[in-house]
Amino acid sequence: MLRTLLMVLCVVAASQQLEIPKFSVPEAVEKGSDAELICEHDGSEKVSIVKWFWNQDGAEKPVQIYQRAFGGEKKIIIPKTEPLLNITLIEEDKHNLALWDLQPEHSGTFECQVEEEANFMERRIASPMVVYSIGDGPKLSFEGEEDVLVVCEAAGVAPEPEITITYGDTTLNTTLLEGPVDGLYNVSTNATLARQDIEGVEVSCKLSFDNEAIASELLQVADMYHSADGAERTTAVWALAALVTILHLQLM
Repeated sequence: MLRTLLMVLCVVAASQQLEIPKFSVPEAVEKGSDAELICEHDGSEKVSIVKWFWNQDGAEKPVQIYQRAFGGEKKIIIPKTEPLLNITLIEEDKHNLALWDLQPEHSGTFECQVEEEANFMERRIASPMVVYSIGDGPKLSFEGEEDVLVVCEAAGVAPEPEITITYGDTTLNTTLLEGPVDGLYNVSTNATLARQDIEGVEVSCKLSFDNEAIASELLQVADMYHSADGAERTTAVWALAALVTILHLQLM
């Protein structure tokens, strides 16, 4: 009898579980852009508290950024960070937040928590968001004749990037980083190559991120190296690579 009663109680508890049927946090947002955080519970009248938390990348613990205890006012809690995390409500009758003028330091995990205090029930959903910057670059330059110094560089980039020089079947990826300063990195790599190895060969400079939310090869500049005997040192060809991935993520 006791076993049957326990089974019934478990079934009732399972049937009363809180649900958050609509939850979304953008995976990737460009520096200076806005984002919407969506958290809509199942409409249960027993829901007593809704909260949002932000766990900034590198922080020891999350901080609360929103709370609504039913019967009380909605409360936006601005964390004491630099730069300031700008937060507003999207709609007064819901618990969805708008973040604006986002910066790389705002990257982190955002979590929505819904509680039924009377039944000691709680539901949490979290998702990471990265704020990226493509900065200035990548730029490719050549210096010298017989021994040619090839430099590939970019400035004002986030998150932590990688940069590579490729010619023929060879790829060089010794990345030199400066920063972060205000969440941004300057990045470069260079190599001294023999003229005969790159004469008339396409040399490319690629910027990439070890983050699946951002396109792996964001920008590419390719040049054909010619010696001083030619009319021009380089013929530059700029190409956008994989920006469709980012646009797709922003529209999801």
